[in-house]
Amino acid sequence: MFSVVQVSDSHVSPRIPRFNANWEAAVAAVNRLSPDLVVHTGDATLDGADSEEDCAFAARGLAAIASPVRVVPGNHDVGDGGSRCQPATQDRLARFERHFGPALWTEDRPGWRLIGLNSQAMGAGDGLDRGVAEAVGEALRSLGDRRLAVFLHKPALIEALEEGEVGYWAVPPAARGPLALLLTHPALRLVASGHLHVARLAAHGPATLAWCPATGFLVGEKLLPDPRGGARQLGLMRHVFRDDEVETEILPIPEAEPIEIDSFVDEVYPPERG
Repeated sequence: MFSVVQVSDSHVSPRIPRFNANWEAAVAAVNRLSPDLVVHTGDATLDGADSEEDCAFAARGLAAIASPVRVVPGNHDVGDGGSRCQPATQDRLARFERHFGPALWTEDRPGWRLIGLNSQAMGAGDGLDRGVAEAVGEALRSLGDRRLAVFLHKPALIEALEEGEVGYWAVPPAARGPLALLLTHPALRLVASGHLHVARLAAHGPATLAWCPATGFLVGEKLLPDPRGGARQLGLMRHVFRDDEVETEILPIPEAEPIEIDSFVDEVYPPERG
């Protein structure tokens, strides 16, 4: 048995520090739990896609966690495959990896293989999406009898693999080829994501689809009228890995301030930046 704490969407920055105190509260909560591993599922930075300073600041914040840490990129860290304003590019990915380590990673624990994926590369072209497909293929070829857990920023899907276009909120259906190999694999037990700033647990066969809440801020009804069955709350997730299952619980961050971004989003993310 081992435990993984998942944190997500901290959006920290030395330039616009509105959410930094909540990250400090999250670090304290994580360190009290003392997990075997921490996985940050993206948007560690406010705007690391264009700011070296934000990346360096977020990396220093992650270094305050006592447990080993893995990170996967979010749209605010490396851009987005579908964005005209901040597309995911090799240069942005290189900046991320200088500060946070590989965007694609595999970590083996007894009986388990944990896979970290760059959801922002899916559908981006420029060789980025090919790298995801290659990483998935290699991870499955050498899987053996291990069980699988997948971590990425955008949800792999909202309700079903065969669903139609879902816009900003999940990996585009046309880009889900590599994910389909994972999502239909009999060893899959967990798909853990962030991005939506809501908490939700749903079943996908024997696996759990876990949407981790944000540590940084809430998204209210103006910006997110339909939370897709998720709860608007700040928090983190703890995943306890047993022989053939993962037990997941959503935990609050007691000292975090429930900041709702709707009324000042344009100050933080100007409309022209997307």
